[in-house]
Amino acid sequence: MVLTLGMMTAAAFTKTVTIKVEGMKCAKCSSSVSKALKAAEGVEDAQVSSDKGEAVIKYDDQKTNEAKLREVINGTGFKAVAEPGQ
Repeated sequence: MVLTLGMMTAAAFTKTVTIKVEGMKCAKCSSSVSKALKAAEGVEDAQVSSDKGEAVIKYDDQKTNEAKLREVINGTGFKAVAEPGQ
């Protein structure tokens, strides 16, 4: 007789999101947003461009979510622009 015990575990997935950011005018602006995002729990990488006005963020969806990332951006004094339907 063979007995198999299955174990379900929640797998963490890395997600990537692009968030539009208003108010960044220079490299120092994008650097401060990038630093804040990278310090946030669950963020694996953040590429922020003042030229494009956006942040491209890779994160662990078991530790954070897009709403929390927007809060981090807003906390730097810049505005994370809500996408239609949010």
